[in-house]
Amino acid sequence: MRITNLDKIEIVEVFKSINKYAFSRDIRWIKYVDLGIKVIRIISFSDEFLPLVEKQLTLVLKDYSDSYDDTIVLLNEQNYLPFLKEIIENNQKINTRIKFEKIYKKANGVKDVNENTLYDIQIIDKDFSNLKPIIDFQSTRGFFVANDIENNIYYYNAPDLSPEEFIKEGHIFVQIFYNILKTKTSNLVHGAVIGCKNNGICLCARGQRGKSTLSVLSMLRGFDYVSDDYLILHKDNQNKLLSSPIYSIITLSEQMYNKLYDLMDGARFISNNARKDKYVFNISNFHDRFKNNYPIKLCIFPEIVSDDKPSICQCTNEEKGRAIVQLIQSTLMQTQDLSDHTTIKKLIDMVKDLPFYKFNLCFDIEENTRFLSDFMNNCDFNTDYNRDLNKICVDITFDVANILNSETGVIYSLNKFATNIYEKLINSIPKSDIINQLKKYIPQNPNIIEEFNHFAKVLEIKGLLEIKNDNPSVNINNDFAINDDYKISLIEYSTEKEIELIKLGEKYDELCVK
Repeated sequence: MRITNLDKIEIVEVFKSINKYAFSRDIRWIKYVDLGIKVIRIISFSDEFLPLVEKQLTLVLKDYSDSYDDTIVLLNEQNYLPFLKEIIENNQKINTRIKFEKIYKKANGVKDVNENTLYDIQIIDKDFSNLKPIIDFQSTRGFFVANDIENNIYYYNAPDLSPEEFIKEGHIFVQIFYNILKTKTSNLVHGAVIGCKNNGICLCARGQRGKSTLSVLSMLRGFDYVSDDYLILHKDNQNKLLSSPIYSIITLSEQMYNKLYDLMDGARFISNNARKDKYVFNISNFHDRFKNNYPIKLCIFPEIVSDDKPSICQCTNEEKGRAIVQLIQSTLMQTQDLSDHTTIKKLIDMVKDLPFYKFNLCFDIEENTRFLSDFMNNCDFNTDYNRDLNKICVDITFDVANILNSETGVIYSLNKFATNIYEKLINSIPKSDIINQLKKYIPQNPNIIEEFNHFAKVLEIKGLLEIKNDNPSVNINNDFAINDDYKISLIEYSTEKEIELIKLGEKYDELCVK
């Protein structure tokens, strides 16, 4: 249930209630997280949080600080229904909305609070985000988070802190850290940074692209290290791009862990995460390799290929665009902020003038690391390089396209079925040939031809078609069609809402040119 009509005073009152509820308990411990550009005080009302915080934030965790910028308040409440009931009863607009839901929508499974049932309530403040809730009660999970940005206080309640369950949230407090670190000159990003001789490399890649294996093995082989996953990018007073670490953990697949086992002496196992595809380790024994305020000199776009040997070459404009899309899309997807065009343009500006190199990774991970070391030792960081960035940047990875308009900061996402069709269009396959292929799906989706014509029209209006002439086969992938229920999906991450652009109806022309 999304509540969008609370005014500032009402939102402040909800925060006051949350604060009163939290501080009616006994404080169990206080720590500080020193992130360099900001210091965060952590107040916990649960002893159970401490082992998780210590294991993940070993490097930056402090017992004392002279000052701090923000506060995180931690709760481990198993049942906060009485508290939520109090908020509902004391706020007329929330109460009215719930009654409306009961009457007109059969409450969507939500029953009366007095019957000990649960409410999922998201409160939206447009000054914070049009899409991300400033206060999020996920009562069916027993979880809530609240972002009191006016007072720099962030509340976090999780009822189940067992490693297998809690790791589902990913790196601890990553979304709160993201909100805190999102300033005019800094941002949390999902990427990796390693380097040597004070020359930092930012690895721009989404998950499963070899980023963690390359960065962790490089660190074990003597490289300087910032992170293999989440880190801080920030500009200094001279507009130089710097990077700083947050977490003392790494995540490796079972296969990569077994290969690196002999090198990881002293690393401590934390959890096999809830997806069962990665191991989480604390690597505080390698803190001497960690670097703060580490200068970024170039970006590398890694990609696993079938070549016998690794190779590095300067990125083409298309490859540079792919790298930037992967860095930004993976960051903002995981922090639920894909509609923040201002942040997207800031991240583009942070990296677009750096040299970009494509690193073709072979299956020999040791050879990849040796090759990278040789490249860094012989790289001329003062050489001229291509600073151009295409207006439309396209990344197609794992058969899914993400498209970035680098001038507006708008991201578009396609499903696999739409991506398959999009690839035909950008490679100049005639629309008539594509339509002939799509006709076989009319029994499953009678509107498929109309949807395709609309899809092609939206791509043209939005300027998302850039012809490549690679001459692929016209055949449409039948598995993608089936898995995506024969629907062509193109989503625009607007500042106001996520818009499904392939939507037929009386006003679809207006939708195309909004």
